[in-house]
Amino acid sequence: MGEGLRWALVFLSLAAPVGSLVIDRILGIPARRLFGLWGLPSLGAFLIGILSAAAVGDPLSELVAWGAIGGLVATAALDVVRLIGVALGAFPMDMPSMFGLIALGQAPRFQRQMMAQMVAHLAALPPEAQRAALRARLEALSRLPEPMRVAVVGAMQGGLMRLPEPRRQAFLIAQMGVLAELSPEVRSAVMRAMDRAMTGVSDSPVYGQPRGLPRIEMALFRRLAAAAFPETLKEARLPVWKVRLVGYLWHFLIGATFGITYTLLFGHGTWALAFLWGAFVWLAMMVLMPPMMPLIRFPWWFPIVPFLAHMAMAVPIGFFASLISASAHLRSLTGWLGWIG
Repeated sequence: MGEGLRWALVFLSLAAPVGSLVIDRILGIPARRLFGLWGLPSLGAFLIGILSAAAVGDPLSELVAWGAIGGLVATAALDVVRLIGVALGAFPMDMPSMFGLIALGQAPRFQRQMMAQMVAHLAALPPEAQRAALRARLEALSRLPEPMRVAVVGAMQGGLMRLPEPRRQAFLIAQMGVLAELSPEVRSAVMRAMDRAMTGVSDSPVYGQPRGLPRIEMALFRRLAAAAFPETLKEARLPVWKVRLVGYLWHFLIGATFGITYTLLFGHGTWALAFLWGAFVWLAMMVLMPPMMPLIRFPWWFPIVPFLAHMAMAVPIGFFASLISASAHLRSLTGWLGWIG
């Protein structure tokens, strides 16, 4: 096997961990399915590339080793800043915990719990604010695809049943009053979804997230998620340690791939490149977060803490990359091109 092919096998295999997460959240293709269809072949390609390199003394294995170490330590450094941010309310929730729900196939259950918590929030609003929020949500609901509309209505009905009787009746009266004011087309679409949800009729199981509903402030999402997360675990009969263990393993695996990607591209690199790499990963996160979490209206200051976290991430990546030997550096892309001596 040629050196170029070994490098390509390892490099291309690194996209699966983060790619599975992005595709799950944006395209609605379950990550559990992608683990088999994409993850296992990628793992096979990675092992073939790295083991064949080790067998013939190819310094590609050194690039991968320092990159993996740097990426793992970098993820720990990132988490020092990130977890402080979580405690201060700078994130929607502890994201690796969400990764665990996704990996264990519980994202739709969490989504239903979030919808139920939203109903409780709407039911507690003052009358005028409640009517305005209901109007916006019902109009948006009518524009969703039929299977998603039925799924959302079913989750809302589940939340409705949890309300105390007086509040449930008041909310139903307000909802029907708003529906009566909407156009016949909107009213018909919503009522049809209500009927189908009550009878348990659905065209097909829905995995993806509803897109087009009114977005909510990140602070409200965080409050609703804090209630929905334990309810999800209770309903799924999952211990919190298992969800967090799986989620953090995925989180650190993604971090390791970022470190390896850096060393494959830049070898020993420079400190400037390490911080630019951290900035690039941060920018990609900022671009992807809105479509990955379409129900949140992120505040203007949201990018600040993730930026600091990714600058912290850059330090271990840059340090461990600097330990790469000259011969291994030549197996990186920039070393092969002669751009960095």
